[in-house]
Amino acid sequence: MLNNLAFTICSINYLAQAITLGNSLKDSNPEVGFRIYLVDKLKGKEDVKDRIPFTMVEIEDVPVTDFEGMIVRYNITELNTAVKPFIIDYIFKTEADVNNIVYFDPDIMVFGSLEPLKKRLSEYSIVLTPQILSPSNEHPHGIDEKSFLATGVFNLGFLALSRHEETFRFLDWWKLRLIDQCYNNSTLQLFYDQKWLNFAPIFFNTVYIEKDPGYNMAGWNLHERKLTKKNNTYVVNYKTDLVFYHFSSVKVHSDNICEYLTLKLDARPDLKDVIDTYRSNLLTNGNDLFSSYSCYYSKFYRGMTVYYPRFHWVTIYRRTRINLGKLKRLIFKD
Repeated sequence: MLNNLAFTICSINYLAQAITLGNSLKDSNPEVGFRIYLVDKLKGKEDVKDRIPFTMVEIEDVPVTDFEGMIVRYNITELNTAVKPFIIDYIFKTEADVNNIVYFDPDIMVFGSLEPLKKRLSEYSIVLTPQILSPSNEHPHGIDEKSFLATGVFNLGFLALSRHEETFRFLDWWKLRLIDQCYNNSTLQLFYDQKWLNFAPIFFNTVYIEKDPGYNMAGWNLHERKLTKKNNTYVVNYKTDLVFYHFSSVKVHSDNICEYLTLKLDARPDLKDVIDTYRSNLLTNGNDLFSSYSCYYSKFYRGMTVYYPRFHWVTIYRRTRINLGKLKRLIFKD
């Protein structure tokens, strides 16, 4: 009986990350099942199929509302995030033995036990992790609190849910929003699937906000977390085990901790071992092969102007009005 299931979502170009995630989960939590949902097509790609050691389900086998519209309006990253609640809902409704579902972004490695998380899920229906746990007053490396006003309070690289009536209400609400409101677009106040979850603790009563710093350590919260190693175990801030690290925008061949930080790895020697381990795993797990593929669905992408034809004209008008206003003030400033 498969009581606890973890899954990730990716296209072929991220399969090295997904395999690395799955292997780390198998090593750290062998009792938790793992599955890859592929927003892509494998037909004719035997070199890909033969290298995947985990169960893989193509997204066309999951009922996603208006998927034909999604592949036109969303780019590939938006599409990968938009299908998330549909997959979770489908698993719960078709696999009665699954009581807990954990979603991980493919660029994560799990190092610690998920037993405390299972306990949380026996008490709550939804578990979320905040982007940061403390103020970033010094604006470290270009990331400050304003960044999270733009991208969301919670990081949706992780999400855990239990089988509960509240969970299904949450999924119904979230699915409806992501059908056509999962853009990465600051003008629309959207950041993929993520900003919607700002409402979750308000709209739903059984949400737990996990503040253990061992959960979801990443480039955006390094100001508050330091990594050490004791008895072959990664430890955060000298007191709590690292449960999982989110290697968002970590590239195989780069001196940067991640691509959106100005911080070089030399400036954080505490991270060298874990990032070197991750990069080595990506290479072992076929990164050079998989990263060369383009997603099948990307050829259908036309962008949001298909559904918001006035969007670009409104944006151009607003920007022109602002620029003309500035010019007028400069001319008549005396």
